[in-house]
Amino acid sequence: MGKLNCWEFMSCGKAPSGDKSDNDDVCPIATETLANGLNGGVNGGRICWVIAEGCDGQKNNENKIKLLNFQKKSFCFQCEFRYKVMSEEGLLDSCRAVGTYLTNLRLLKNDKQPA
Repeated sequence: MGKLNCWEFMSCGKAPSGDKSDNDDVCPIATETLANGLNGGVNGGRICWVIAEGCDGQKNNENKIKLLNFQKKSFCFQCEFRYKVMSEEGLLDSCRAVGTYLTNLRLLKNDKQPA
């Protein structure tokens, strides 16, 4: 079996899909293309704790992760999936992936600023 992305590990049902007609069913982490390939994941799927677009880790009655407000980043640093990725990739490679993502964000921001 290949490397899991966060939506697979958490079974939240918010995976990227070919049909984007209902954007409420797709997590922002799953569509973060700047992180595609980092730690061997699809989009932000294996660097989700850096993107931290709102998972609080609490499963509802349907065993789905609740997506709350975008201020719940502290949970991500205690998340079992984050530890799993860091264990699989190693601390140094995980840190490199974070650095690459943050650099990509900075470059994108600089490209959008008026000259």
